[in-house]
Amino acid sequence: MRSVLIAFALSLSATAGVADISWHADQMGVGSVMVMKDPTGVVTHIKRDARAGEHAFDMFRGEGRDAAFLGSYTTNARGEVTRTVASDGAVTLYSPHRCTRTLGECSFQVTHADGFVEPRTRVTRAVRNGLQYQEFGLNGLVAEGGLKLDQIGAASEAWHQDAGRKKRRTKRVLFALK
Repeated sequence: MRSVLIAFALSLSATAGVADISWHADQMGVGSVMVMKDPTGVVTHIKRDARAGEHAFDMFRGEGRDAAFLGSYTTNARGEVTRTVASDGAVTLYSPHRCTRTLGECSFQVTHADGFVEPRTRVTRAVRNGLQYQEFGLNGLVAEGGLKLDQIGAASEAWHQDAGRKKRRTKRVLFALK
């Protein structure tokens, strides 16, 4: 009987220890702003819309009126990217989503603007204050990185490295919620 109670207690503590790495974009009102800085400059993310559990963000290179439009992205309620649109209008779809906020191994399909469908797998693990990931495509490792998350799951710091390229670090320098 004692071993059953110990096993039950351990199962409860294991469940309680599961990290929530989702991005609670619903806690950001329309017009909320995140400004991220990396070695190439500043990227501003502005929440444009929220409806039916989807959240749309626009991205700009720079700040203020002179910022150049880079494109937009849509997330689901957990902050999983489902669609990106480049500044030239090219649409990329992620089905069922990009797996950016799913712990463990998660497979998805990328439908590129030219119609090419590419299978991908992302392996994400929780680490202290955030997550780390590796993403694999047709030819093996595509990218890896990590995020430090704030109280709503938004990235406050990050690093990303495409296969064969130099590691890039970003840090949030402004977060204005509406």
